[in-house]
Amino acid sequence: MFFTEIFHLLVEQTNVHYQQHLDRQARPSHRLLDMMLPDIMTFIALALQMGHELKDTLHDYWLKLRQLYTPFNGETMTCDRFLPILCFLHFAEIHRDLTKAKNMTEYGN
Repeated sequence: MFFTEIFHLLVEQTNVHYQQHLDRQARPSHRLLDMMLPDIMTFIALALQMGHELKDTLHDYWLKLRQLYTPFNGETMTCDRFLPILCFLHFAEIHRDLTKAKNMTEYGN
């Protein structure tokens, strides 16, 4: 049960973090689909798998060159879906972070 709650928190906070990014944009940008539970679980699986086969760049995991091709990555999630999740992945409630930072500043810690 605890494990499931962590994944749901990741989904919720990643989407909040992404929405805050969109709100700060000066001009409208292309809106990505919200991250869903299967997206986050697939992302975590890919990230763990990447640790077993190290490549020079993230994009190399999705190369289609025969000598470098890693079918698992491309068949599991596209690079265009993986990178935004990586960029906006957030593990904590943002308002809690801001309150904690404010309290630490007020008390000099």
